[in-house]
Amino acid sequence: MGDAAPAARSCRGATGVNGAPPDGTRFVLPDVAQARARVLDTLNELYAGWGYAPVEVPVLERYHPSHPRSEQSFKLSDRDSGVLALRSDFTPALANLVRSHYAAVAGGERRALRFRYSGTVWHAIHPELARTREFTQVGIELIGVSNARADAELIHLARESVRSVGLTPRVEVGNPGFVRTLFELAGVPDAYRDDLGHALDRKDRSDVRALLSALDLRGPAAAALLEVPDLYGDAGVLDEARRVAPWAAARAEIDRLEGVLGEFEDDSELLLDLGMARRLSYYTGVTFRAYTFDFGQPLLGGGRYDGALLPSAAGFTIGLERLTSALPVLPQPAPPRVIAVDDAGARRLRAAGVAVLRSTAADAAGAAEEGRVQGARVLLVDGRLETLDPDAGRAELTELAELEAILRGRP
Repeated sequence: MGDAAPAARSCRGATGVNGAPPDGTRFVLPDVAQARARVLDTLNELYAGWGYAPVEVPVLERYHPSHPRSEQSFKLSDRDSGVLALRSDFTPALANLVRSHYAAVAGGERRALRFRYSGTVWHAIHPELARTREFTQVGIELIGVSNARADAELIHLARESVRSVGLTPRVEVGNPGFVRTLFELAGVPDAYRDDLGHALDRKDRSDVRALLSALDLRGPAAAALLEVPDLYGDAGVLDEARRVAPWAAARAEIDRLEGVLGEFEDDSELLLDLGMARRLSYYTGVTFRAYTFDFGQPLLGGGRYDGALLPSAAGFTIGLERLTSALPVLPQPAPPRVIAVDDAGARRLRAAGVAVLRSTAADAAGAAEEGRVQGARVLLVDGRLETLDPDAGRAELTELAELEAILRGRP
């Protein structure tokens, strides 16, 4: 799948419309589209097995500056002079769905709502800064409860999402509340917390030191912040974090993370990162990112955001394009087994679940040639089946016999 060209050549057709897509968007050809569809089917099957129900939300939203991604929104003028926006994130839209149809839960009622979603989102980012402005989000939300069991369920499903498509998962788990507590104890001004949080998240000790120095912050809590980038690893990191940050408020956040780990029978594929500190004003509890080996970017991310959009809510989002790009070989469906000139026979085979191409040629020779080009293995003409493989062996003949039994209605 090629990137959108930075400058489209003139290719106007009869309609006078330029055939190149806008920068940051792209055409998706059948092999990649089919691979994505198969990955999406796999994920939906996983989430459905855990009781996550599908929901849909509008592509068009009312624009509001308070939206978490308002600065990235594509804006449109409505006929009534109002301002609309293309969907830029599913989570705020799902929060609106809950407010509209589950008002009690939106008001704080303790009731678990499990939703799954998938669809396109758009970000109005300059294409020279981000190659893609249109992409597919897939994710789940667990709304209405806030405890360690709920957090562990989402982390488990994040891990299994990666495994289900054939990749080896590595899930990093943190708790921004730990960093937020250290910021409070060290007296970090609100205006500098995002920058310092990003430096901690990147494990950039030199930036952390420079920011603390520029703010003239000293003392035990500031010293603890310098050690946060090293608080990364297995469950033993929790004891090290208690040594680094012995204050009661910090220990409470460490205990919260330990409680989530205690919900796992096997936490060997989980890594703790006490410096995970992006979007401190949004995430309120445990957060996580999932990776796979030999692929440097996160495949998914999410966490708990109680109070940001709803009283109790957590979830994660997968970038479908990124997930499929991490696969060493894209999953491809097998080509149709049969090409047919016989429409009645083709209907019987399709009713039994056999994929059958309808030949665009009306004669047997033309249909056979088309079948070979399309990858079909069997030709159906006038109620007769024949193999298109000149070197047919036992497996091909067995397949032919199975199709013959279906066609004749034999068990």
